[in-house]
Amino acid sequence: MSTVRSIMTRNIVKIDRDTMICELEGLFISHKISAAPLVDKEGHLTGFVTKSDINRFHFTEGDPFYTRAWEIASPNVVTIDAEASIEEAANLMVEKHMHHLLVVNSETADNPETMAGLLSSFDFIKLATGKHPAMNQGPY
Repeated sequence: MSTVRSIMTRNIVKIDRDTMICELEGLFISHKISAAPLVDKEGHLTGFVTKSDINRFHFTEGDPFYTRAWEIASPNVVTIDAEASIEEAANLMVEKHMHHLLVVNSETADNPETMAGLLSSFDFIKLATGKHPAMNQGPY
């Protein structure tokens, strides 16, 4: 059975919670990401922000030059263990209506600040179409 670890994105872009929305959009574009964990100055996890959060912000006509990432982010981060099955991850994403899950290591699962990776619905699409690197390699 394949695990979340085998298909997750390992290099996570962490964003300072005080980043202005106008800069956040640029970071999402330059890193080609659609979600990221927010951290404070000490590196502690404080939230999770997605492209959908940014889009919703623009519909409220907020000012991207005066609004910080933490103001639009979800403070409740949903995590999954890296050793969980991909079926379990898919079910959690459907149940929670989410496109991203923060992946944590099993030995530190109670501490989401020890992020192992990020799982997105796009990882499942790549897996289903045979375009995911995990399709060409054995388990990590």
